[in-house]
Amino acid sequence: MKKFYTVDRLGTLSSGALIDVTKYDDVNPEVLQSHVDELFPHEVSAHGENYLLKNGSHGGIFSSAIELLFEYVRRAHFPDVKSRFECFFACESIEEAMAFRDKFGQPSNRIFEVFSEKSYFKGNMVLLDNNQTLLVCSYFADEYWKGNRGSISESFWEILLELPVTIGEQVG
Repeated sequence: MKKFYTVDRLGTLSSGALIDVTKYDDVNPEVLQSHVDELFPHEVSAHGENYLLKNGSHGGIFSSAIELLFEYVRRAHFPDVKSRFECFFACESIEEAMAFRDKFGQPSNRIFEVFSEKSYFKGNMVLLDNNQTLLVCSYFADEYWKGNRGSISESFWEILLELPVTIGEQVG
């Protein structure tokens, strides 16, 4: 079992919790429920619920438009990689989790160990930037799903863990 680290920005994690995908069957109108079922027949993660399903709850780091662009690039060119909407996000080290918390969270956000026996993907989250031309955004999405740094000097590697995962001890 491999160990990772995650920042609990929503304050919902606890040691020993099992995090898995969820089947949502209450999407309205019915035509959108059918669309969700077609896109994600294997259910979605909390990230998927937040960015894909919840109205007005799009997070504060990246826009929902960049999530959609990256999803369709993944579907078109990297279908064997799990969707961001189906995964749990983590860092490889506690130091990276602390850096993530410093940049995107609050000092009070707790850091937990995360354990996974499943596969994972490592992508440069700095590439999730739609303050670019469409051509650059498309290139960034392609580089992200290839697991490359891209043509930029900055990088912050996020780990997309296939669910389920188990939350370990609080370490920060």
